[in-house]
Amino acid sequence: MGKTALVVGATGAVGREIVCGLCENENYDKIIVWARRELKFSHEKLETQIVNFSDVKGLPPREIDEIFCALGTTMKQAGSRGQFYKVDVSYPVNIAKWGIASGARRFALISSQGADERSRFFYLRAKGKAEKKIAALKYESVQIARLPAIKSERERVRMGELFTIWLFGLLPKFILTNYRPMGAQDIAASVIAAAQTDAKGVQIYHPRDFVQTHSE
Repeated sequence: MGKTALVVGATGAVGREIVCGLCENENYDKIIVWARRELKFSHEKLETQIVNFSDVKGLPPREIDEIFCALGTTMKQAGSRGQFYKVDVSYPVNIAKWGIASGARRFALISSQGADERSRFFYLRAKGKAEKKIAALKYESVQIARLPAIKSERERVRMGELFTIWLFGLLPKFILTNYRPMGAQDIAASVIAAAQTDAKGVQIYHPRDFVQTHSE
């Protein structure tokens, strides 16, 4: 019997590729997606549930083996620090707590390179707080992927990522390897590969630890 996975944040670049990758992976029989709108993708394994993430605490438990959380926003989209914190910290933590009640064994969190709850930068501080809160829950396995900038066809282009991609294109490949941009498909493949291991406890990794990217 294959695994059942829940994916949240499936309308983003990495989340979308995670859904596609899981649907094609023989280790999974069912992929449940929580989203605020319908996906532009269908598959026989896929079930999409429209969810208000503010109401996650009230959702009934389901039989879930693993949760992949790729929720995230930008300060520009969020409009305020409070709303940003809600999307990048409160929602993932509440989903993780729901997962514990549902008997999920593994939680895979998409985070950011440089995440640190003591950072002087609000974005990295928020990411660090989400990591710490989720790591403290009683999962058999918590896997935290700290991402570099993402090369992808986003619905909304992040100018900071475009600048990072341009900048690293000027530098030798051996400089700041973990900060070099990666394709969303490569990142998703590494996150899925990490979830097939027998890792226990809290594991913090860079996607390049698991997959050799196609872009290099």
